[in-house]
Amino acid sequence: MTYTDMDSIEPTSAVRPEDNPADAHRAASLRDPRRFAFGYLAGDPGTGALAPTVWFATMDDLIAFLLDTEVALLQFEEREAQRIAASLDRVIGTIRDPRRLDCGDLTAAFEGWCEILWVGTFADLCTRGGATQKSLRLTFRKDVRLGEHAGPIADDEIDDFVEWLREV
Repeated sequence: MTYTDMDSIEPTSAVRPEDNPADAHRAASLRDPRRFAFGYLAGDPGTGALAPTVWFATMDDLIAFLLDTEVALLQFEEREAQRIAASLDRVIGTIRDPRRLDCGDLTAAFEGWCEILWVGTFADLCTRGGATQKSLRLTFRKDVRLGEHAGPIADDEIDDFVEWLREV
């Protein structure tokens, strides 16, 4: 599949998490964040390794993915998976504004197995402050040799930033 093919995948129909969560995660990471504007970045707290940023059309799709696919990726036994999903559900509650979700609380719900480093919109990732957002923008610019600053992504940098996010 090409990146363009991934952009046309409907967020809830690409791959069912119960079929293959790794494929579902990859499909979500290849979506164009200009069209699938809600995303999050997770990492492995033990190794510091980052997973690709994943993108969704709606906040509800993002939440469903966190509760199902992200938990399934960790390959817990069913009882443990249900407990962690319930903890996540309690943390998320009725929040539908990604800026109001606390990454520390989401990480705590994963009990040390997964660290949620950032949750938000693509627009926020491109323009707002915050340690993770600024770090990503700085690393992007260093990687593509656009300088060393963490300011907002300029209009002429957007395409390169989207491509870079797919590759990291």
